[in-house]
Amino acid sequence: MSKATNKLSDTKAKTVKAPGKYADGEGLYLEVTAKGSKLWRLKYRIAGIEKSLSIGPYPAIGIAQARESKNQARKQIAQGVDPSATKQAAKARKALDAAQTVQSCARAWIEHQKAKWGQGTLKAVESSFERDVYPLMGQRAISSLTAEDVIKATKMVTARGAKDQAARLLQRLKSFSRWATVNRLITVNPGGDIKPDDILERREVKHRPALGQEQLSDFMQRLAAYDGDIVVAEGLRFLALTALRPGEVRGLLWTDLDIGKAMLTIPASRMKMGRNHRVPLSTQALAVVERIRPLNGHRKLVFSSVRKPGFPMSENTLNLGLQRMGFQATSHGMRSTFSTIANESLNFKREVIEAALAHMDGNKVAAAYNRTDFYNERIRLMQWWANFLDSNARLNQVQSGAIATT
Repeated sequence: MSKATNKLSDTKAKTVKAPGKYADGEGLYLEVTAKGSKLWRLKYRIAGIEKSLSIGPYPAIGIAQARESKNQARKQIAQGVDPSATKQAAKARKALDAAQTVQSCARAWIEHQKAKWGQGTLKAVESSFERDVYPLMGQRAISSLTAEDVIKATKMVTARGAKDQAARLLQRLKSFSRWATVNRLITVNPGGDIKPDDILERREVKHRPALGQEQLSDFMQRLAAYDGDIVVAEGLRFLALTALRPGEVRGLLWTDLDIGKAMLTIPASRMKMGRNHRVPLSTQALAVVERIRPLNGHRKLVFSSVRKPGFPMSENTLNLGLQRMGFQATSHGMRSTFSTIANESLNFKREVIEAALAHMDGNKVAAAYNRTDFYNERIRLMQWWANFLDSNARLNQVQSGAIATT
């Protein structure tokens, strides 16, 4: 490289027109093309190979800026770093960042995960990211994601009073950032060290109101005399008889039923725990199915909405049915009623009752080895439960509305 430096003046760079290379020193030169363009370039050698670095056009890059770029490049060369390769890597990173935004990567994560989720979970995750993540940072490069971003998004949801949603969003963001780290989209997991207790207020667990055993005969008799929509009445009856979740009853398809085997099967895609759930049908549950068949047998859903045929009734519809009968319980609380009475009867093992509720064993190792669903034992359990409800329906101890609504 030439030792003489600063050969060019700004006036010279501005006025020169003849095509050629005009040296400034130490490998820096201004190249004038045949079309009149002026480009700063640096000629250098690294590892014995002569190379050229494009610095940029003149006059967008002035002579002082071109010399500063040259000095920075020479420092890299002295350290054995190729400035041209560094520039190309930065350009590629910029292009990658433009393609790999938080939003595009989050959608790839959701696509990867959705086979493990039910439709309800999938919709909930998509909705929460559309509402609380994408507007805040969706168009930013995934490589720029930090722990502060995760905390900010979570606290914004908390600030609007949605504490449960905030906790779920934090869990989802931690899962997403872990996936992004494993797949080399980011080098450090921004959600890894964040614990819910560090940023979220302690939530008070509120159990869904359930019927007590002392209210059961009142409930069964009022249900028998229900003068509202028959689909709602039969939906509540089927809910009580099967101990299913309200969403599982509302979304029940005729194709889920095997009347010959007295069984229904809800596929994993529609179950909270992501596993197929077989449910033995008592004679009373089968009778509900036959009573509802003339009304909805030609439709896809067993308990199709009355106002919107072809659509499931809402959970609120079932809850309102309970309220209409004078009970402040929820439809989901029926599972609690079943669990409490079945466990207190001492007739069935806890594992059998938990299997009837489609609960996953809290011990993941035990759950991995214990794959039985206790189906044969649950046939006896569900028929016992149906008979128990029938016996309550025949009792003549109708409680007052005041007691029923406590």
